[in-house]
Amino acid sequence: MSVTIVFGFFGLASGERMRTVRAGSSTATYHCVYHTTIQCTSGAVLPAMLRVYSPYNDVVLADNTVAFVSAKVAVPTNIPGDPILLEGIYVAAVPGDATSDEYEHHIPDFPHPMVVGLGSVTAPPKTLSDGTSKAFDVVSTDYVHDTRMTSTVSCVFDTARPRWSKTPLPNQNTVVFYVGRFSDVASTGGLQVELESIARNVGVVDTRLNTATSSSPPSKRRKFMAVVPKHE
Repeated sequence: MSVTIVFGFFGLASGERMRTVRAGSSTATYHCVYHTTIQCTSGAVLPAMLRVYSPYNDVVLADNTVAFVSAKVAVPTNIPGDPILLEGIYVAAVPGDATSDEYEHHIPDFPHPMVVGLGSVTAPPKTLSDGTSKAFDVVSTDYVHDTRMTSTVSCVFDTARPRWSKTPLPNQNTVVFYVGRFSDVASTGGLQVELESIARNVGVVDTRLNTATSSSPPSKRRKFMAVVPKHE
């Protein structure tokens, strides 16, 4: 099992409602397809195509509408020659007049989307030319735009930063879960991800986990619960 998912605010344009009929089926499915971009922390702006399920009587969003998007990602090896493909999971348009100069003033300053991924480390980690940054490639496969696609990202973290100075590198052929932001086009193809968090050896059971239950007395039920209430 593997997946790459991106979420953040995206500018949308050139929307088009499209009809799809899968092979061997007579049922039509409708999607809205938009041109958009992935804005990297390095300043690179890369072309992308967002497809989102379109219910009956759906309306295409106006050009330059900003939407909060979560989507599965397919990363091509030929970037920026080929667009990054996004399969929308959830899309919520920011309300207002997209043609207004004031439209973006009330949108959070969050132009670089977050990416989370689960995949396999395909090669031994390496040290980059700066001498402190470590990198390793992660491969994931998922259905995007009705096709099973394989994506490779290069995960990078800087051991000169205190939070990463003692982080062990993942081993080849292990599964990792990572969180970060797209930072640039990777030198080996695909996209580079600047890591914010990583979990190594996903799927391996940690027998050191403490399964003891709390003996604290029950508290009153809250409207917004931070923990799951226990049932006697």
